[in-house]
Amino acid sequence: MKHHYIPQFYLRPWLGEDRQLQEFKRGYRDRITTKRVFTKQTGYAIDLYTLPGVTEETKQNVEKFFMGFVDDSAVKARDMLLAGEIPTDANIRHSWARFLLSLVFRNPEEVAKFKRHFRETLLAPDAEFQRRYEAQRSEGDPELFEEWMEQQDPTHAERSAVLTLTRLMEHRNVLRLIKGMYWRVFDTSRMARNLVTSDRPVMMTNGLGRYDGHFAIPISPTKLFVAFTTKQCLDETAAKPLGTMVRAANDAAIGQAKKFIYGVDESQMTEMRKRMAKRDSASFIRAS
Repeated sequence: MKHHYIPQFYLRPWLGEDRQLQEFKRGYRDRITTKRVFTKQTGYAIDLYTLPGVTEETKQNVEKFFMGFVDDSAVKARDMLLAGEIPTDANIRHSWARFLLSLVFRNPEEVAKFKRHFRETLLAPDAEFQRRYEAQRSEGDPELFEEWMEQQDPTHAERSAVLTLTRLMEHRNVLRLIKGMYWRVFDTSRMARNLVTSDRPVMMTNGLGRYDGHFAIPISPTKLFVAFTTKQCLDETAAKPLGTMVRAANDAAIGQAKKFIYGVDESQMTEMRKRMAKRDSASFIRAS
């Protein structure tokens, strides 16, 4: 099953009259190709959030119900922001904050990294668990407690990792922080260059609680959403030339991209070839 880690509704503002957008794809030996695609043809991985070790009827529940709810509930907020209206309703702000946070976690590389980290942590040797296990161990059982756990349910670690990821996407403290930030949409329509987006669309500082902390994402070719920790940082950013903001946002979207970049046309192909995948992307998961 296709799991769109870059949701189709998010990409639609980049569609042209042909109902397609320009996809830039990094492939073999980092070669970048470009073509027109429909939203259903891009930004997905097969069975990315599938739950192993459950029934056929429930193995896609994370994609169908959780991710579907995250995306569907964010549409109203996105539409308001595109119209230049900053949501004040707590539920709408919560939905948008959760959607932004989900985009940091839900891509293939972060999912794989979290699964590895979760498995290593879960199966790390523990002297106390091992002592208790040895006291109850039956003949024929593995010598190590972690080997016994694997034997009982080989899919437990991966299944638990996927479910834990969904809880991280609803992390109460992070969502409270994003909801309470100063939100602003910058209209860049008078700039000659359009905003692009990518498979790593979220841009954030290393620490949201600092003075210049921010959480940003392009929401259309001419609209950039930014949440600021402080009003002073918002005012300072708003005073800067829009052209500087567009260049910074595009540099981040292009540099953070791992496989896909999206735009309205192929006019920025030179920049893609120079800078794609040259920067670290937003992450809350430490490398293992």
